Amino acid sequence: MVAVSSAEEEGKVKCPAITTLYTGLAIREFLMALGKGSPYHFYKCFKAVKPTTSYLSVVKYFYILSRLGLVEVVGTEPSSKKGIERKLYRIVPGREDDPRWMHPQQALYPDTRWGSRRYWKVKGR
Repeated sequence: MVAVSSAEEEGKVKCPAITTLYTGLAIREFLMALGKGSPYHFYKCFKAVKPTTSYLSVVKYFYILSRLGLVEVVGTEPSSKKGIERKLYRIVPGREDDPRWMHPQQALYPDTRWGSRRYWKVKGR
């Protein structure tokens, strides 16, 4: 079941129910509910759940997920800005239950799980 937001009633954005604060899992829920979507639409929906998130953070997550092979670009849609099109992403079939959705940054960059202080202490700096 997809929850309807007040923005959808105005004809702007369809927002499915997002039940987690983990950005990777939230993107998975969003794309599983809608089939495909853009980072901008996800950002608008996720902002209601986690107001501190930034658009740049969302774009980075989509980049990381595409590098991991969990999502893929399936097309574009026009944007309100002239000359710029939004990329539409979907989950790669068979990757819905991949454990890397929980911590995609750690999966792509394993050293980030340490945190900067521990990382530099191990590196001897």
